[in-house]
Amino acid sequence: MWDLLAEMNWTLILILVAVSALVAYMGDRVGMRVGKRRVSIFGLRPKSTSSVITVLSGVLITILTLAVLATTSQTVRTAIFSMKFVQRQITDLTSQLQGSRGELEDLETRLMENQEDLMGKQLQLAAVEGRLNESENRLKEIGEELDTTRKEQEKALASLASLQQERDRLDLEVNALRAESERLREGLEYVREGRIIIFAGEMIAQTVVVTQPRDPRPSPEEVEETLMRSARANIAMRSGTDPEQVEITLDPHSEEMIRECCSGTPGRMILRLIVSENTVQGEPVKGSITLHESRKVYDKGYTLAEVGDIPAGLGQEEAEMRLFAILRGVNSKAQRDGVLPDPLKGTVGNLSASKFFEAVDLLTLREKTARVIVKAEDDIYTEGPVRVEIMVNDEG
Repeated sequence: MWDLLAEMNWTLILILVAVSALVAYMGDRVGMRVGKRRVSIFGLRPKSTSSVITVLSGVLITILTLAVLATTSQTVRTAIFSMKFVQRQITDLTSQLQGSRGELEDLETRLMENQEDLMGKQLQLAAVEGRLNESENRLKEIGEELDTTRKEQEKALASLASLQQERDRLDLEVNALRAESERLREGLEYVREGRIIIFAGEMIAQTVVVTQPRDPRPSPEEVEETLMRSARANIAMRSGTDPEQVEITLDPHSEEMIRECCSGTPGRMILRLIVSENTVQGEPVKGSITLHESRKVYDKGYTLAEVGDIPAGLGQEEAEMRLFAILRGVNSKAQRDGVLPDPLKGTVGNLSASKFFEAVDLLTLREKTARVIVKAEDDIYTEGPVRVEIMVNDEG
């Protein structure tokens, strides 16, 4: 209540009270004077005239009050002069308000429905996001698997290319082997008839050319003649003919090898004459010359193999097998160290039967554990042959 009193426009109220009191006072004074003087207006009696003046004073008070209120207050002025308009506006606004309330209720209803739909959509969105996360994880796994598969595919393609190359190489080898088989089959027929005297890949001659920086070098013709003379002699010995009757033809590359041997850097060089194909007696021998550098591989007395713990009392067959194994090891070692093997046999030297069986006898007659030592009999060069001596000593 005190808040309501505090918010009242006391200034306006006081002004209205003062104006009303002043007008009432003046109306009362005028009425008294009119009554005392017995003034008559419009032919009325003085008393009636006084009453009329009093009424007019009240009317004037009311008019002045309205005028002051209309002057000082927009709200009062509107209430006095625009009340019906305001009422119509209030009625319209009330109708609009009711319509707006209905729309608001509809909007609230739709909002609740939309909220329910939103919650459903949110649940669907959460489910979709879950599936999306699962799909992304799966996609990542598939990407990793794809990378792995791609790498494996690249490896497989590389392996396939390598296998294809290997297959092509094997096809070539198979074709070559088939041709070689055919030649061997033909050669076998010739062998059965006793007609082949030299086989393809066989070395029939070898010569060593040693040149010094200040010494005169042999001519290619001299080197070729030396090599051909040795080859004819070997072929004639096999065929039982005169060396001058043996005909040998060389490929063009062979002449280049001879010239390179005679004009190259001074040193020790090897020329080998290799037969190109099986040769029947009476036919020309076709061959090619290969060039190799030569160096000293082993000094005389170099130990090529040393095998101990050979038990005593071996039988001859077992002793031969053990000695053959040692000599095969020497053959492999010599090839690894640089001695050229025989192209056809794959061996680097020879051992006389007498030396071999002497060593076998020493092994079979031993009563104690023995040690076999194989040493170089002479200086051994790249061209060979590897000549060895076999020593059988007591173990320890």
